[in-house]
This record gives sequence, C-alpha cells and structure tokens, in this order.
Amino acid sequence: METRSFSERHEPTRRDILHRGLVWAFTGALYAAMFVPVFEVTGNSLALWIAPIFATVAATAGGALVYSSSQLAVQIAIFSNIAVFGYLIMNGVVIPPLGPTLVGAGVGAVAGAVYGLVVKESRIYRAGAKLLAGLVAGAAVSVLALAWVLVSADSLVWLIALLAPVSGMVYLKLAGSFIQRFAKLSPPFADGAIAGLVIGGFIGFGLCLAAGVALQDVVPEWQDAFDRITDRVPGAIAAASATTFFLGTIKAAFKLNWGDPYDH
Repeated sequence: METRSFSERHEPTRRDILHRGLVWAFTGALYAAMFVPVFEVTGNSLALWIAPIFATVAATAGGALVYSSSQLAVQIAIFSNIAVFGYLIMNGVVIPPLGPTLVGAGVGAVAGAVYGLVVKESRIYRAGAKLLAGLVAGAAVSVLALAWVLVSADSLVWLIALLAPVSGMVYLKLAGSFIQRFAKLSPPFADGAIAGLVIGGFIGFGLCLAAGVALQDVVPEWQDAFDRITDRVPGAIAAASATTFFLGTIKAAFKLNWGDPYDH
C-alpha cells in the first residue's frame, strides 16, 4: 500500500495555515530571544567577529531543544525560577549574570535528568540528536551571520529576521537524518539533563536581566551589554516572528512542507 505524507493527503484550510504560521512565529521569537543575549554577552567578553557565530549556533541548537521539549520546559521553568529567585534574594540582584545562569542551568539539568528517567513517553529522548542537528545547522548558517556583521554591524535586528527562518529550514533538512542515526546517542536521563541545562540557563540569565532592568541597577561592567540587549530584543522578536510567520504560512498554503521548525 502506498503511503503519502500529510501534505499530500490533506488540503490545508485557513485555520491550518494560520496555525502553522503561528507555530513558526513562536520559534522565530524564541530564536531572537536567545540570539540577542548570546550575541551581546559574547561580543562583550570576546571579539566581535566571534559573537555572530556563537549566537547563531546557540539560538539554533537551543531553540531546537526548548521548542521540542515544551512539556519539560514548563516544569523546568518552575524549579529554575524558584532557585534563581532564591539566589537573587540571598545575593542581591546587582550581581554578574554568571551566578544566576549557573544556578538555573544546574537546577534545570537535575530536573531534566529526573524527567528523563520518570517520563517514558517523551520526545526528550532524542535531545542528543536534536542538539547535534542544531549545532551543525547553526554552524552552517553562522557563515551568513558572520558576513552580515562584518559588513554592517548595526543592523542586527534585520540579520535576526533573516537568520530565524533560514536556521529553521536548515535544521528541518538535517533533523530527520540526525534523529535516525543518533536517536540513542545518550541515555534518557542524559537527554533530559541536556535540555534542562539549556532551558534552565536561559531562564537564569533572563531573570537576572529582568531584575536588573526592573530595578534599574546593573553591575557596571555589564551595564552596556544589558542596555543593548533590552534595546534590541523587542525589535528582534517582532522582526523574527514576522519573517517566520510569513514562511510558515507560505509553506502551509502551498504544501511545501508541513513540518514545523524543530518539531521532531
């Protein structure tokens, strides 16, 4: 019996097209929210030309783990939020972001490992394969990011608007084969720990940033980086959401590929 893909068996409705567009828009927003902090922190600590490479790889791989582990992400957010809030209360909010980031990552890794052992039916078991696919896809797209930044370092928002859909498409092309080959690359508890580490670290840094902005008091050496992050994140999220929404609706309307970005 011949089998056909979903796109061949199903004529997309307006609701389907809107749904796919919104899914892609969410991944675009997630991509931008990860890209900007990594770009600014890396550029603040290392050479500017390294920043777009790190940011593209981190946003692509991190986005793959976070989006495809949504149930785990919600649970980790609870534990990491509590731990990071406690850390900030005990140490004061005017501290470098490394501490809260490590606390969030550590708690997330432990929670993820427990989740991987307890929850038997979960896509988190393929976290290692997704991470590899995201790293390779991010590395490939980072060439475009590096060239853009070297030519025009001030147009970061437009760069992210371009990178978000491109990274999603490249990842989709690679993810299937990586998951087939490396589905059992790591045991369940390690898969959960990998995803938890990324999600928790992202939450820890974000809470530190939010606390500093809310109280308008940041460690002096991080003031410029935090200011650039808060200035660029809203525009980057809006731009990346718009371009990925457009791509998602086009792909759905013309049945080019019904797969969602990072949805493996």
